[in-house]
Amino acid sequence: MICTAVASIVLALPAQLLARATMYWYQPHYMPSVDDASNRLQFSSPHFAPLVGNVDLTTGYSLQRVDVNKLGINLSFTKSGVNQSSQYYWSWWGGYVAPVTTPFKDDIVTTIVYADVSYFEIYNNAQAVDFPSTWCVDYVNRGPQTTRNSTICVAAQADSYGLIDALATLVVASGGSLDISPGVQIRPSSDKEFRNHPARAGLQITRLEVGGPPLLAGIKEGDIIHSINGKLCTGESVFFEVFNKAIREKPDGGLVHLEVLRKNNSMAFDLHYPNPDENVAQLRQQSAAPSTRHPVGSVIQIPSDAGAPAAPLSPVRFGFQVRAVTDADVVPMGLAKARGIVVVDVEKGSLAEKMGFLIGDVILEVNNSEIGDQELFAQYVHSGAAKKFKVWRKGQSLDLVVPESM
Repeated sequence: MICTAVASIVLALPAQLLARATMYWYQPHYMPSVDDASNRLQFSSPHFAPLVGNVDLTTGYSLQRVDVNKLGINLSFTKSGVNQSSQYYWSWWGGYVAPVTTPFKDDIVTTIVYADVSYFEIYNNAQAVDFPSTWCVDYVNRGPQTTRNSTICVAAQADSYGLIDALATLVVASGGSLDISPGVQIRPSSDKEFRNHPARAGLQITRLEVGGPPLLAGIKEGDIIHSINGKLCTGESVFFEVFNKAIREKPDGGLVHLEVLRKNNSMAFDLHYPNPDENVAQLRQQSAAPSTRHPVGSVIQIPSDAGAPAAPLSPVRFGFQVRAVTDADVVPMGLAKARGIVVVDVEKGSLAEKMGFLIGDVILEVNNSEIGDQELFAQYVHSGAAKKFKVWRKGQSLDLVVPESM
């Protein structure tokens, strides 16, 4: 898909952050399926951090839920605490000042709409103060700038790569089309430059992405792109139109030939970019087929016997059987929608029985994260990370917690 609106790169990162952040080039690697991408988001989501109002990096927020659907992703963060202040009180024996505490709760929803995404960018803000998540992932917007929050920050570079892989997989599996970052930020050469030297007109490179083909080829900031694949760069839209067409010419990618002007000298560079559509058709075909690994209503055994393999299972054995919630369960169980995991059997003397699990309980969340997929639930339990379960029982919600001794 040729994207002309992408010429004006829209970033959610605040200007003061972007000024000292380093950009990194990365080509997504599509995961085998939507299930794999969703699972990666679920498992890595406790390490996410949002931006507030596209202005400030945040601390102290916890991710409450991740909603993945055919149109996009919503990540809901919450921060709660107590504000302390003082207030003057008057009495007949004289006034006095007393402390006042006010509880607060702040919610942030980070939204990524698949149709908006052209490609993803990575920024490393190593100079961020008192903020552990310094690697931020944002997307370049296809259309006009929106007010939605769209930036997710993580603690490590590898986490940012994994996050982009998962997001890119969900975008293309939903029917969207991703482009590739050219590895540069550009702007038209100045009017003064054009008037004084018409032959040097073009697009000036204002920033290079670390690891990108232009930087690796020796292109430098300040260089002027005079032509791309033989076509004069009369505007940003022309550049991106030719660029996106070139990288899709062959299954394994395309060759981009740049004529660059540097200090009155003309230089030529041949850059190879991968085809962003590679493996997309296969991914969409697989995603369109119903999952056969764990059909709706099937039962997954969570082992509790000591003879079970020690790895990769955790030493905690819950001793219950579960299945996914179906549409037929919604009314009799008093649920708002078909989500969660139903407990269909509890072994006597097991950890599940000691924790208070009953047959018919619906597990809605594990460790404050919504778990609606059987395979994901099983992996969570087997990993040993499951410590707190939110359960729906006869119209009421309650928490069941693994004893600290386990």
